[in-house]
Amino acid sequence: MLPFQQLHPVVFLLAAASLSCQPGAQTSLMKTTGIVCRLTKDAALVFNHETSDVIQATFRHASFPRIGGDTSILILGKVSYILKNLQISNMSVGSSDVDLSNEKGILISIQNVAANFKGTLNYAYSNWLLNLNHSLDFEIESQTDVNLALTLACDNGRIAVTVSDCLLNFDQLTLRLQKQNKVSWIKQLLTHFVSFTLRHVLKGQICVEIQNMSKLLADFTWDYAEKFVQDGEIATSIELTGDPMITSQYIESWHKGNVSYKDVSIDQKPSAILIERVQTRMFNLWVSESVINSLLFAAYHEDSLNLQLMDNDLLKVFEDGGFKNKPNILQQMFPDVPMKDLMIKLAPLRPPSILFKHVGTVLEASLSFEVDIVSHGEESRSALYMEMDVETTIQSSYSNKRICLQPSSNRWSIKKIRNSPAITLMWSFTYRQSLTRRDCTIFRLPTPCWN
Repeated sequence: MLPFQQLHPVVFLLAAASLSCQPGAQTSLMKTTGIVCRLTKDAALVFNHETSDVIQATFRHASFPRIGGDTSILILGKVSYILKNLQISNMSVGSSDVDLSNEKGILISIQNVAANFKGTLNYAYSNWLLNLNHSLDFEIESQTDVNLALTLACDNGRIAVTVSDCLLNFDQLTLRLQKQNKVSWIKQLLTHFVSFTLRHVLKGQICVEIQNMSKLLADFTWDYAEKFVQDGEIATSIELTGDPMITSQYIESWHKGNVSYKDVSIDQKPSAILIERVQTRMFNLWVSESVINSLLFAAYHEDSLNLQLMDNDLLKVFEDGGFKNKPNILQQMFPDVPMKDLMIKLAPLRPPSILFKHVGTVLEASLSFEVDIVSHGEESRSALYMEMDVETTIQSSYSNKRICLQPSSNRWSIKKIRNSPAITLMWSFTYRQSLTRRDCTIFRLPTPCWN
């Protein structure tokens, strides 16, 4: 495992923040908050591919109560009926579309929802001449278009979804009595009457279920997001600061981003976030300096930033750094020690800090660098120990569904050096110069990328 994977979620947020601080980026407004999320219309169209499954689940989970009523029909007299055991037996969805509106919110249109219902019909009619009771199975063939309007709001810091409009336009709703090849005119008249009532009941029940499903999905997504930004005892609050904003091009939400470590909140100074005029990305995440620095502070105290490299991990670092076919710096400094017996330890001396600039994300840190010899069967011995101040400018890129972090410039300043006199160390003036020059590539690490 490469060491960069130990820095989640710090590196993830740093990568996202770096993407929002590209050189030459145009900023439209400044917001004082912790985290800003923006989901564009193109992303909504991608999520729309799942609409068919959601609407089918909604229909299947809808509960239909016993439907009953009575009326007076000429000649027949009083007619009463009860529909029960109503269940969906078959269903399909034609197509769906999604749109964003400043006034109405998220608009979802689902066409050609075909569903077959089955159940039992009990009916009775009585007059001065007859008094009859019947029970028979029935099937309902329906085809409808569903049009929804969803609004988003802040409810005690969480997102709340409300279905403000739910319209079902039945192109077809036919009740067929089963096991009867020939239906009398009396029963046919009854089915027309029942179908009219059933149309309104189905609309009401399905719209209620759509509201319930919307709330369920919103709660699930929110709970998943809360867990995603939590790493061990480091937690980041995604509590909303207000109602999300819906425009014709995107949905945007603002979150506090308060960081806590071992259930103790870390003091954060409010900082502004520059929001870009971004049209090409489906999802945008802006994170303030205070949130990132609080995460680095917590990660430092949890020792999550301490790294140890040896064996294959250590070899891979130097191979990816351009030393595959020539001796790397460690092999030059310790010519008498095999690489398999060397271990590198990196540890921050104080919490690192970052600063967002137009040239990229600037990371400032003071760290210790130690090389140990770990021969088999012997205790490890410290061969070299250094303390240094580092300032690195990081630029990020996104291509082929991967986020990559690339240092664009490095400044290293060595404050302390200590080496063991018992170990041969090829330490020349040239190496000292190379370690302190402005663009140091001696300890170049592989570019970390994430899918």
